[in-house]
Amino acid sequence: MTLFGGSGHQPLPPNHPDFADLSKLETDLLAAAGGMEVFEEKLRSFFRSAIDEVIDTARTGRFFLSELEKTEKTYLGTKFEMLLRDWLQVPHGVTLDLLIGGEEVDVKSTTIGKSGWMIPREAVDQLCILLRVNENKSHCAVGLVRARTAYLRLGKNQDKKTSLSAAGTQNIWWVVQHFPYTPNFWTQISPDTQQKIMAPRGGKIRLATMFESCLETPVSRVLIASIAAQDDFMKRIRRNGGARDILAPKGIAILYANNDRHLMKQLGMTFGSREFVSYRPKNAGEAALLRAKKHID
Repeated sequence: MTLFGGSGHQPLPPNHPDFADLSKLETDLLAAAGGMEVFEEKLRSFFRSAIDEVIDTARTGRFFLSELEKTEKTYLGTKFEMLLRDWLQVPHGVTLDLLIGGEEVDVKSTTIGKSGWMIPREAVDQLCILLRVNENKSHCAVGLVRARTAYLRLGKNQDKKTSLSAAGTQNIWWVVQHFPYTPNFWTQISPDTQQKIMAPRGGKIRLATMFESCLETPVSRVLIASIAAQDDFMKRIRRNGGARDILAPKGIAILYANNDRHLMKQLGMTFGSREFVSYRPKNAGEAALLRAKKHID
């Protein structure tokens, strides 16, 4: 069964000793996420939002993951865990990070290599969700494993944590392996465009400049806050004084996934949950559709 097209869904074979447990965990995970389609949409924005929050451009003036301090990169794992619990709306376990489908599950993440997940003593022999992020390629992976002792390396670090051995990784049930998430916005534009966006002092003008310059480019709410650099950043997008007032007369719509999801799918967009995308209609039919929804004048 292929759930995620070419994104690397790879269950374990039915005769594997962990098949029943991991099959149930995947079913419970997708149910908590809201189903397969919603899972994909959320996954596109999940890592982007988490990373952008830690980069914190508005306060730090930084733009890239590579600019983080070592301790901040370590904190990313905690951020992923917290946001995953909030997304799935599941409680914290007694011992491990999450309680999904009545089972305690630990969440492990890595931004390096193929097996960089560190397994603490309390997670040995327990169910784990494995998250892997490649920010350079904007690809992520989500795997499930029961971290049996036989799957782990013999050596431990100073915190008495270990990791999966090369052979142990063969026991991972992959929900996705090469799934494209929303890239870092700043890697998709030129330095000149970055300067053009950030030069104006007002948040409304900055956002209008960004949306006009970067059509069909998904933008997270975190990035919106960074560019607007004002407390009520959402006001800088809305009609009645926001960027939409500047762009709608130019025939450019600013669409928001949580409000305009079906319209965005009609227009053939790829987007993540809670992301904004600006769009200029390509024909009279699209223009009429956007005008009927009052997105353009």
